[in-house]
Parts: sequence; C-alpha cells; structure tokens
Amino acid sequence: MTDKPDEQPIFPVSLDMDKIKENLPSYSNDKLCEMIVVDRYFGFGQKIQNMCMEELSKRRIAGDNFDFESYIDNAYKQLPVLDFKKDIRDVLKQAMGRVKK
Repeated sequence: MTDKPDEQPIFPVSLDMDKIKENLPSYSNDKLCEMIVVDRYFGFGQKIQNMCMEELSKRRIAGDNFDFESYIDNAYKQLPVLDFKKDIRDVLKQAMGRVKK
C-alpha cells in the first residue's frame, strides 16, 4: 500500500519462465543479448541469462556467426555503475546522458 492518495500500490511482479523459454527461439540475437545484460546488471537471479546463452549457443552450433560475446561485453560496459548509496535520480540522469551521446 501507499501513503499518498495519487500513487498506485506496488504489486509483486513475477516472470513466467516457461513462457520466456518457449519464446526464446523467436527472439533476435540482439534481444537475447540485451536480456542477458539486463539480467546481469540488475541481478534478477531468474536464470534468464542461462536460457538466453543456451539459445545463442544453439544458434552458433547451427552456423550463426553473430559475435554475441562482444555485443554483451560492449552493452554491459555502457551501463552506469550501480551505487545504491546515490539517489536513483542521479543514476538515471547518468544513464540518460549516455543514451543521448
């Protein structure tokens, strides 16, 4: 619940891991890499990165030459360092500054 009348209550969010796994083959290489980066960055611990890496590995074995390792490394390096001692607004401003470049 919330103390402010204009705010909506926050409800727990859960991911349907079976649905995600079922849809992985339809996702682009870029999307799979971005899912890995987000999972690592926020530490969701949902095994998403493992499932995505398995899918990318299957594609590599099947002959796809997409350099997902470099894509993931570069995308991760572009994210600001999470410092929970800072105000979240500062982190978002820093991230937005990188996007605008």
